[in-house]
Amino acid sequence: MFRPLVQPAPHERSAAPLTVIVVLALILFCGRLAPPTCFAEPAGRSIDTGIAELNGSITSILPADTMLWIGSPDWSSTADRLNELPMLRLLSSDEMKPFRDQTEKRSNEFLLDAYGLDFKAIDETVSGEFIVAGLTTEQGELSITCFVQTPNENVANTFIHSTAALLKERGAREETAATSNTIQLALKAVGEQLVLGTLGSHAMISGDVAVAANLINRWQQRSSNEEPTTASVDSAGNSRLVEQPEFATTIAGLQGSPPSLLRWYFDPIAFAVASEKTANRKSSLTSTPTSSEESSRIPFPMRHGFPGLKSVAGRAWINEATGDLESRTLIHAPTREEALEMFQFEPGSLDVPLWLTDEANVATIVRWNLDQMISNAEAVYDDVTDAPGAFAGTMQDLKTELKVDLLDGLFPIIGPELVIYSVNDSSQNNESTVVSIEIQDPAKNEKSVAAMMYNLLIGDPEARRIRLPGKRYEMWQIKLIVDEDTTPFSKAGLIVADGRLWFCTHASTLQKLVLQRKTSPLAETKVFHVFDKVVENERHPRSFGISIARMDRDAQNTYEVLRAQGVQGLENVESIYATLLRSIFFRDNADGEKESRGTIADEIDFSVLPSYEFARQYLKNLAVISRTTDTGWEIFAVVFDEESDSR
Repeated sequence: MFRPLVQPAPHERSAAPLTVIVVLALILFCGRLAPPTCFAEPAGRSIDTGIAELNGSITSILPADTMLWIGSPDWSSTADRLNELPMLRLLSSDEMKPFRDQTEKRSNEFLLDAYGLDFKAIDETVSGEFIVAGLTTEQGELSITCFVQTPNENVANTFIHSTAALLKERGAREETAATSNTIQLALKAVGEQLVLGTLGSHAMISGDVAVAANLINRWQQRSSNEEPTTASVDSAGNSRLVEQPEFATTIAGLQGSPPSLLRWYFDPIAFAVASEKTANRKSSLTSTPTSSEESSRIPFPMRHGFPGLKSVAGRAWINEATGDLESRTLIHAPTREEALEMFQFEPGSLDVPLWLTDEANVATIVRWNLDQMISNAEAVYDDVTDAPGAFAGTMQDLKTELKVDLLDGLFPIIGPELVIYSVNDSSQNNESTVVSIEIQDPAKNEKSVAAMMYNLLIGDPEARRIRLPGKRYEMWQIKLIVDEDTTPFSKAGLIVADGRLWFCTHASTLQKLVLQRKTSPLAETKVFHVFDKVVENERHPRSFGISIARMDRDAQNTYEVLRAQGVQGLENVESIYATLLRSIFFRDNADGEKESRGTIADEIDFSVLPSYEFARQYLKNLAVISRTTDTGWEIFAVVFDEESDSR
């Protein structure tokens, strides 16, 4: 493998494999907490000046139908800055080395088999931007192409040939290249094709022959200012991603200082189309090309109003004053119709209620607009179920048979404040999620809500009534059903109490929370005081949601079980983290039973993880605040330290 003359520092090589993963995980975690205007930087080492600077980047040749774009404008500085973050310092610590060695070995083995390089090679070769692009194949499917900027064209060429040689050593077969000056391989390990080439100082690694040919043609056009050859014009003509209104609007709107570590752009509808086509091809074991009309057909459940969801874009950076990792994400939906109208949240007070105690690990306050959600749900429900009148019929059945009038009885008296939070119950070895819904004018309406819950559940043989001392209404122990099967949360709880409708994934936890109120409000803690300062400049008259996640406490139970019992132990842990890990490590077999996904779950020894007491000092807090915009929603998120009170 090619090695540059100047070697990076050891810490760059050890931690860089995890830098991008951590930031993307943060973005996904924010999506869990609440919904999202944005900022942008040019390629290379310069600071934000707008969308025009991307014309000097490899991004400028990407076609208009690019559905995914993730870019680091300067890989070296991105790695350096992210390596300073607490989570990366944890992963780079000596205590983490035994576990890190296992995971890096597995990820490197995959990258070597699939691409002929590993994270170390990337760190040693990239001198500028690093771009990952999701492009559309001739069959309308998703194909990933990576662009690695090297110091010059000679280095890029050496990098490509060294990569090809390594892949052939690992069983890849070289094929006759469909495009000149490229290397085309059939990968034995993953059963896919790979095309390697150079575009000036950029090394290109593409998973589709036609996509690679089109990119090379577009690069040559840009270099020579010639018109494209007819045979190589892509499905979007010769139009470019940087010229698309959605891309230009969101990325140009994300200008600012300090410069970005990462930027991203995502077309969710195009991605849904491509994913469905890929799934259909694999299930039918055919790769027959489809017509352009079929290629652009939106999956049925997504058609009803969702085409108004145009893009998701954002950036992540380090706050120069505090050292905190921050991100801003924009959901661009200029036409809010039908399904999207359900997410017209109601701005207003986001004060944390005093009954929400310091026990909360993750707390989210959202002001929803239930009336608007319900008024727009009928058409969407009928369309997705392909049964006109299904929604109205279901509501009428509940009203006639169970005396539960949701449309005119329950929904109109539900208030705009929705509180969702999680707490640990060490005695029961679980993490509970609580949903608390405000009842308007409770002195008048609480009794009727309790009566509706009684009528709804009294005929359920799986539901059990539990009388709580000092409370007016019974708590119900119920089962949660997902995909016609019980979830791990098999004894959930529901009650009307204290002017609110409460639901909890664990009835035992809900009983304790309702009966044993503590006098330590979250809003009066030090961590919330710092949280309030972190988001104060982001508060806006159109803000509708805030979230605080105390990551040093939130993951404790799952971490300790994973360390002590491995992935098999997660079967007995009822938490969001455990559920996510089960979906990664396990799958259902033909008999509907759980089985591990190959050797990943079997080979990793989680017992080598350091103690949670050691790990928790690196786990900080996450603040999220959301607001509506004229064309969608915005999310601002920041990872902050409870001790950093100098703001």
